[in-house]
Amino acid sequence: MKAIGKAISWLITGLSSVAGIMVVLLVCHVTIDVAMRFVFETPLNATILYVSAFYMVAIAFLPLAAVEEKDSHIAVELLVERFPTKVQSVIAVFASLITFIVTATVAVRTGQEAMAKYATGSYSIEAGGKIITWPTYFVLPLGFGLMALVALWKIYGMVTGRETGLSSLTIEDPYLSDEEVI
Repeated sequence: MKAIGKAISWLITGLSSVAGIMVVLLVCHVTIDVAMRFVFETPLNATILYVSAFYMVAIAFLPLAAVEEKDSHIAVELLVERFPTKVQSVIAVFASLITFIVTATVAVRTGQEAMAKYATGSYSIEAGGKIITWPTYFVLPLGFGLMALVALWKIYGMVTGRETGLSSLTIEDPYLSDEEVI
């Protein structure tokens, strides 16, 4: 079963890497646009569309599963940390179940929307040119779908008590105590 978890981790790493590449492309694109605007007085066409429809969507939604895998979502544990370990475990399974249901539902719905945009050949008109935008609609079902898969696999690990095989890489921070390793 560890092999499945490792495969999921590889998918997560791949999508997160694509998001990282998109950050670099965004910075390069905007830098070139600004340079062209101020040096040659001819900015690049459709920079705002590319930034908002392509780069930012990928940067925001592709790494969702990585955050779920590392349990890095915002959490407030004022009350739960005082509960017995068994109760905390039940709450963790319940929270992961809710995460799975919500993210799977969002993945399905955004997948339907992506297919509709693909079928109609969705595009935007910028500076007199036609820019195809339908591929960006597939980023959301990808991000949410993989996050749902991670939540489901974590539930499996919690319920069975087996090792999930999800990435167990830890980043040691010299300012954290041994109990707070990320």
